[in-house]
Amino acid sequence: MRFHARTDLPPAAAQDADVRRGLTEILLEPARRHGATHVVLLYYAADPAAVRSVHRALRRECRRSGLVVVTALLADGTHYRDLEHPEPAARRQRHRYDVSAHPFVVDALVSGRLAHRSRADLVASLDQDPRAASAVSDALVAGRFADAGIPTGGREIRSAGEWVLHTLRDLAADEAEPGDADLARLLWVMQTPRVRDAAWSGIERGTAPAHVRIWADAVRRAPEALAAAPAALLGWAAWQAGDGALAWVAVDRCLRASPGYRLADYLAAILQGAVPPEMWEGGFDWSAGL
Repeated sequence: MRFHARTDLPPAAAQDADVRRGLTEILLEPARRHGATHVVLLYYAADPAAVRSVHRALRRECRRSGLVVVTALLADGTHYRDLEHPEPAARRQRHRYDVSAHPFVVDALVSGRLAHRSRADLVASLDQDPRAASAVSDALVAGRFADAGIPTGGREIRSAGEWVLHTLRDLAADEAEPGDADLARLLWVMQTPRVRDAAWSGIERGTAPAHVRIWADAVRRAPEALAAAPAALLGWAAWQAGDGALAWVAVDRCLRASPGYRLADYLAAILQGAVPPEMWEGGFDWSAGL
């Protein structure tokens, strides 16, 4: 089974034996679980010192686990070096690369599978649009949602959840984004976790790309205090759509708006464990027990 797992690489000054042990376990646990026999190690970092000690620890643990390291490369954005070359001088040699015009990249950009050339561009794509967020804030005031409060009773939660599901199905079918008034209402009622779960239940692999579009737009237009729920749902939809990079960025965006948001923490554990999207099915009964 082919899969990939990733984790952030701390700077050299922040590394110690415990940190390196934790990093290797994060990467090797899914390899063991999926029955991998061979691995490729790719480090993307501008600081070679941050890579050396981690690579030694990871290579050692791979061998202990019976995993064959096919190759290990360190890339910094413009050059790469082969960390597994048998000759020390060759391991220090840097080879220039430029993938911006690679046929794979061009094809992905033309087909729409790759909308951003770098992770920084991807992160920036979820930045708040101040003007759009102001319009949604105005709609929150005009709709007097604060006067009614968030849904709490079973009947209120069921009604709000059914409206959320109906609205999202229409938006997905029409390939549209919600207007300011509808988005304001969506963001407001999804402060109740069970209502948010109604939206979550509608995310399936077949509808995931439509939900990515809807929730990415919602994240950009959401007032910061209400950005956590759409960001978590965007991450979930991106994972189901097979876009792990966007899923991670959405998790980070959610936790920036609301540290400790449980759905984002849950998704982060799934992504870190390299769990394939096929292991989860949407359409669950979000209203059970109401």
